[in-house]
Amino acid sequence: MAETMKQIVLKSYARGNPRAEDFALQEVPIPVPGPREVLLKTLWLAVDPLFRFAIDEVRLSGATHLELGDVMVGATVSEVVASNHPDYAPGQIVEGRTGWREYAAVAPDQSDYRGPPRIIDPALAPVSTALGVLGMPGQTAHGGMIDVCKPKPGETVAISAAAGAVGSIAGQIGKILGARVVGIAGGPAKCRALLDLGFDAVADYKALDFAAQLQAAAPNGIDAYFDNTGGAITLEVFKNLNRGARMAMCGYIAYYGMGYEGPGPDHLPALYRTIMATGLSIQGFAGLMAGPNALEDIAGWIAEGKLTYPETVVEGLGAAPAAFASVFAGNAAVGKLLVRVAETS
Repeated sequence: MAETMKQIVLKSYARGNPRAEDFALQEVPIPVPGPREVLLKTLWLAVDPLFRFAIDEVRLSGATHLELGDVMVGATVSEVVASNHPDYAPGQIVEGRTGWREYAAVAPDQSDYRGPPRIIDPALAPVSTALGVLGMPGQTAHGGMIDVCKPKPGETVAISAAAGAVGSIAGQIGKILGARVVGIAGGPAKCRALLDLGFDAVADYKALDFAAQLQAAAPNGIDAYFDNTGGAITLEVFKNLNRGARMAMCGYIAYYGMGYEGPGPDHLPALYRTIMATGLSIQGFAGLMAGPNALEDIAGWIAEGKLTYPETVVEGLGAAPAAFASVFAGNAAVGKLLVRVAETS
C-alpha cells in the first residue's frame, strides 16, 4: 500500500453557492490506526447538499461546522483494510461519514451522533446504494412520504427536485402508496427521466410556462408536497394546494447560501396566507425521522421490482469539488450523484 494519500480540504468559506475553488487537494501520509481503531479505504463518496451547512463562516444550522483547512465532510462507503477493533474485520464494507479523503482512521467507539460505521452486505445490492436508496436519502424519502405527506390512494403529491436522490425515491414510494405523483424538475431530460421512473406527470420549473405546466399536471390540486427546494418553486406549489394539505420540508436549497434574512421581496405573507387558507401542516425533519423499517421496506420494494435507483457517477476524488458545486447549479444528474474514489482491494 502507498504511504501517502489524497484528501480535499476547505480552502475558503462559501459565499452563496459553493464553488470548486473553495476546496484544495492535498497529499498527506496515510494514517495509522491506533488502539480500537480501523483503517478505511474510501470506495464511494456522496456529495450531499446538506453538507453545504458545514461551510458557512458562521454556523447557521446543521450539526457540523468546518474550519479552514479541515477535511471536507461527506458520507462514504469504504473497505476495512486494517482493524484493531473486535467488531470490524479486513475486507468488510462499511458506510459512514469519513470525509473527502482516500483513507481514514476511525474510532468506532467515539463516533458522532450517527453512531459507528455501518457494516453493509454487498450481496444485498451494489455497495454504492448505501449512500443512496439504502442509506440516508432512502430513509429520508421514506420518512417524508410515509410519515409526513401520508398520501391516500388517489391523492396528488408534488415533489420538488424530483430528479434528485431523495425526490426520485420519494416519488416512487408515493406511487407504491397509490398516489398520483407530480415531479418538478429542471429541463426536459430530467422530466423525461421522471416519467420513465413512473411519475404520472411532470412540470419543468425552468420553462417559461412552469405555472401552467404545474396546473395541468395537478388538475385537481395538490394534497401533499415533498419540498426539497423552497423558493419560487414552492411559492408556485402553494397556489395549487388543497385544503388539509401536508408538506414535508426536506430541504430548502434555494436558501442554503443565505442567513436568516434574504433579499426582498418578503414572501412570508404568502406562507402565512397559505397556511391559514388551506390548513397546511408543515413538518421539517432534517432526514432523521425515518422509522426502523425504512431500509427493510425499500429493500423489499427493490426486490419486487417496484422501485429503482438511478445513479450518476463521476470518477476520482479530485472530481468531488466540481460535483458538489454542480448540485447547487442545476446539474444534469438524475438520482444519486456519486464519486467513485477506488475499487475494492
